[in-house]
Amino acid sequence: MIRLLYILILLIPISIEAGKKSDLPLPRFASIKSNEVNARTGPSIKSPIEWVFVKKNEPVEIIAEYEQWRQIRDVKNDTGWVHSSVLSGKRSVIIIGQESKTITKKPVEKSKIIANIHPNVRCELKKCESDYCKIKCFSPENKKYYSGFIQKKDIWGVYKNE
Repeated sequence: MIRLLYILILLIPISIEAGKKSDLPLPRFASIKSNEVNARTGPSIKSPIEWVFVKKNEPVEIIAEYEQWRQIRDVKNDTGWVHSSVLSGKRSVIIIGQESKTITKKPVEKSKIIANIHPNVRCELKKCESDYCKIKCFSPENKKYYSGFIQKKDIWGVYKNE
């Protein structure tokens, strides 16, 4: 009984914090914090599940907030509501288009090519500068990580002005 009371006391600040609406700008990008996250039709646990994220670190765009709920949009332009506790500020991006995209050593067009990454690969976002972003990607074909720069136009998960 004492152990249960102790656990509840520890969880109270977390639940109070999770219920707050953020003061962060909208829209903004984030990522899914864990596997199997339910996207619902509305901002409530009682709202039907519309679809399920099945992979951690999936990039999403937060487009609205209601209490502890966030309306998100994915790369396919599908929207749904998720609880704020399943989102992370850690950013990731998706390689877009129909063809492989080039990762280069420096953020300039004529830089040394590090790798070519296929469309739909999810990558960790490190930083952006002008028209390029530094990313870290895992290539399933080579079973290796590659880190370098890619043009913003070749990824989903960043805005032009960041």
